[in-house]
Amino acid sequence: MSEPVQFPQQPKFQPVMDEPAGPREADVTPSFITMARSIAAVCASRMLLLLGVLIAAPIWWYAVYEPTPFRIAAATAFSVVTIFPLTALYWRRG
Repeated sequence: MSEPVQFPQQPKFQPVMDEPAGPREADVTPSFITMARSIAAVCASRMLLLLGVLIAAPIWWYAVYEPTPFRIAAATAFSVVTIFPLTALYWRRG
């Protein structure tokens, strides 16, 4: 067997490092954290509404494809129970 190769402890060159993107430590204040949390709440409500609409689209497509009273009632119940509260949450959060 051959002996393991010995590498130097420190590299001979250092890559050029840019300042990392994002806020500096001095910029992270309590108001910045509050703003970030409120932005996250708005984005979360919009994502929930988008997910609800993406789920409701095939449900309504199936109800319209071959309409029966049961399918239309089920699609309406889904919209009333899911989409309308999410829309209210969306409007309330801005």
